[in-house]
Amino acid sequence: MKKTLLIAGLLVAFTASAQNTNRYYPSLKNLLSDSMNKQMPADFNYYDTWIRNVVQAVFYKDLQHTVSTRNDASFDAMGLIFKRQNTFKVGNSGFELIVNKDKPDFSTPVNIQMEQKFRILAYQPNFDPNSYDPKDYKKKYDLGLLILNLSEEQVIAEFINRYISESKEKKTAIQRLADDLKKEAKVKIAVDEKNDSSLLKTIAIQIYQQTNKYASDVLYDIYLKTNDPKKEAQNFAGFFRKYHPGDPSGYIDEVVGYEATIAIPKTEVSVIIPKEVLEVFTINPKTNATILAESTLEVKPRQIEMKTIITAKKKCVQFTLTLPKNNSDASFKVLKEIALNKHAFLKPNQRTLTTLKVADIKKLIFSITDKEIEVEMIARYENNDWNFIIMKQPCSLN
Repeated sequence: MKKTLLIAGLLVAFTASAQNTNRYYPSLKNLLSDSMNKQMPADFNYYDTWIRNVVQAVFYKDLQHTVSTRNDASFDAMGLIFKRQNTFKVGNSGFELIVNKDKPDFSTPVNIQMEQKFRILAYQPNFDPNSYDPKDYKKKYDLGLLILNLSEEQVIAEFINRYISESKEKKTAIQRLADDLKKEAKVKIAVDEKNDSSLLKTIAIQIYQQTNKYASDVLYDIYLKTNDPKKEAQNFAGFFRKYHPGDPSGYIDEVVGYEATIAIPKTEVSVIIPKEVLEVFTINPKTNATILAESTLEVKPRQIEMKTIITAKKKCVQFTLTLPKNNSDASFKVLKEIALNKHAFLKPNQRTLTTLKVADIKKLIFSITDKEIEVEMIARYENNDWNFIIMKQPCSLN
């Protein structure tokens, strides 16, 4: 998969300080080929532009690169070198990322391991992400048959079992299917139910010969397609639920999306959370007095996951930062907790800000569009993992 490092730019962004070295390293931008555009729909051009600008000042060494035989995944290991800048802003959100923050020489290589996945290429090597519309259930249905490896015979059997109802007339299911095909698609099938050992295959062949369409497409138009998008979505889910329990539509959206995971062996990357988002404090054990922190909260992720989210409800680039355990005794409050997170039954004027422990923060999730950023946090609270929003505001990466 010749599309290395779509998200290595995670570790960099814009403004920074400078430092020179005489040693030569190749630029990370050399690894960003035009083929990477095949993974990102045009709707994500804002991210593509950001990454390409970001990697201008990033270099690499000791690259190891392997690709899967199906070209749908790759693995990379390398050292990233930040010669001229090590402090980077996440657009105008107030969040900052700092590389080698506590080292006198920030150009010390940051060793990373990255796994990339673009799973749809295993099923459709020439897949064009710009052609994918998560609301077009007919095309999503065709992809679903491909991804779940359903044959035309299996599809015909599923439609017969699920959608051809019992009849008071003395007709077999095949005869009722023939009636529906004749009425709805002007297809006349002639089969020998008793003696044809390849009955469903025969039906599929006859449908294709008369319509130049696969039986699966013709039957979709008869039994699943409607003028009501919500009803069609329900029909779609009902058809695939046997083969993928849960949310079949969401599963196909995930397969079509791009994924990458960066493992950072050492805590060499810091994320700074702005004071406008969190109020950090400690409690004096002797006086029980609250002592507000003078500095912003710094967390150090050990893993960064990136996904393109393309669903009927949401379209964004999403980063999930997983944090290691820490022994901090500090606490914090999310200043906009009440405004950003609805309560099941309490009104806003009945609520107070929740106090949480810094040591209990497990993940930060950044969802970024071309105009907005939303940041969620997953933290341990009262013996459960609590997922809540800590920021949502207009934001531009470029």
